[in-house]
Amino acid sequence: MLHISTGELLRDAIKAQSALGVQAKAAVDSGRLVPDEVVIGLVEEGLENAAGRAGYILDGFPRTVAQAGALEAHLGEKNLPLDHVILFDIPLELLVARIKARAEQSREAGGSSRSDDNPEVLRRRVDEFVRATAQLSPFYEQRGLLRWIDARQDVETVAAAIASTIGG
Repeated sequence: MLHISTGELLRDAIKAQSALGVQAKAAVDSGRLVPDEVVIGLVEEGLENAAGRAGYILDGFPRTVAQAGALEAHLGEKNLPLDHVILFDIPLELLVARIKARAEQSREAGGSSRSDDNPEVLRRRVDEFVRATAQLSPFYEQRGLLRWIDARQDVETVAAAIASTIGG
């Protein structure tokens, strides 16, 4: 199964300092969501490898209705199905605590923290994420694709819930 992580695509583009990467870095560093056209382009490139695979997972995409519409159009052109959209249900306080722990673990391991691993930038990103994604739940509920997973649980339990949901 092909796993396409928008976070990974964006980090790779930023590291490569591609034109899309420069735009992405400016957004990430300021706590804004990366513009739709940048993310859509990266995901469409990633989906080129989905043909003939036993499925694909889009991790972190779509996040806006515009992205969802572009995804539907692209999948239709490529004759690729969209079977499930998973929404991870998690309280903001727990999400913030997990991101702080991730940043601390990275520093303890000798790595550097990500530019978006600070409370101020995180709050801006979460606020913008909530605004941008507010219409996605109804968009996918109307299509019968939305699946809710309780992300307050440990990683293994959440992973099992995902596997159960997608039939893996």
